Amino acid sequence: MSSPEHKNDLEVILNDNGIKFTVSMSNVQEAINKENLGTYTSRNLRSMRWDSYYTLDQINNWLDDLVARYSDVATIIVGGETYEGRQIRGVKISHGSGKRAIFIESGIHAREWITIATTNYIIDRLLRSNNEDIKAIAREFDWYIFPVTNPDGYVWSHDEFRMWRKNRRPIRSEFGVDLNRNWNSNWFLHGSSMDPSTDIYAGNGPFSEVETRTLSEYIRSLSGQIDLYLSMHSFSQLLLLPFGNSTQGYANYNDAMNIGRRAMGALSVRYGTQYVTGNIAEAIYLATGGSIDWVKEALNIPLVYCYEFRDKGQYGFLLPADQIIPNSEEVLDSLVDLIFQAKRFGYMNSANSANNVKMSTLNLLSVLAIILYTY
Repeated sequence: MSSPEHKNDLEVILNDNGIKFTVSMSNVQEAINKENLGTYTSRNLRSMRWDSYYTLDQINNWLDDLVARYSDVATIIVGGETYEGRQIRGVKISHGSGKRAIFIESGIHAREWITIATTNYIIDRLLRSNNEDIKAIAREFDWYIFPVTNPDGYVWSHDEFRMWRKNRRPIRSEFGVDLNRNWNSNWFLHGSSMDPSTDIYAGNGPFSEVETRTLSEYIRSLSGQIDLYLSMHSFSQLLLLPFGNSTQGYANYNDAMNIGRRAMGALSVRYGTQYVTGNIAEAIYLATGGSIDWVKEALNIPLVYCYEFRDKGQYGFLLPADQIIPNSEEVLDSLVDLIFQAKRFGYMNSANSANNVKMSTLNLLSVLAIILYTY
């Protein structure tokens, strides 16, 4: 970005160095003004609209009201805390005990407002939709959904600097750590910096930040239950797999790629939006210390993906509010198909692992009884 008075100087530097460029956004402030901030009225669920962005307090009030309305299946959960003392709040949706889990983490980069809006839309649809496919996935799994995992940064992006990315911990004369470079998986190997003035400052060590440390502890407490982990980001229209340290296809790369590509096909049906699927290193760039690499490596969760939502750069982090609904609809379409495709490939086929263990034990005992009887 450049201020208007430095535009010509910037273009001279680019031209002198043979760097090709196009102007993707001629007036950033104008794009910010178009984002449309809504006002949520407490105890009035209808005042939550999907053509507006909301502050942290309004989102939390809406979550409280939503859980109060659907208290039979929804509860507020706390996944961690922040440097400034806020809670990392989310919602658990469960239609019965013993189900396998889906975990959604969103808003770890403060300026990516569309991720939070879309994640809230998913929560709303899982609780309120009349679509049979959505109702089915809502009932089959336990859902752990955290719309804003960087609350301090999100508040700052509303109150002070719209393009803020990091948390708000002071580091000497600077502020903030990139929370998606701070997880303990190949920390500081690629795509990060030790300069706290940069947007990709990785912190002074893995899990140096209270946000990543406490959230990782919460996720670890669900170890063995989670079948699908999703991290929501913007922008570029990508579906990313672990890992970010190499283009080599680690773990169940081939299955995850096939499942993801099919789901992105489903995403494209409604509005024609095209996504590219690949691991972090091959689809975008080398980058380590992110959440999806850690949950895959440390917890061995079967399916792990990172969405990079709309668009491809025209608005970037400043996606207009009139794109919230189409983005949310197509992402939810893909999520339904992601689960369907996962089952086709032999994943996520049981919503009650405890019953499966019991059945396996009973079957084994039956076999042993037959063997003993015939012997």
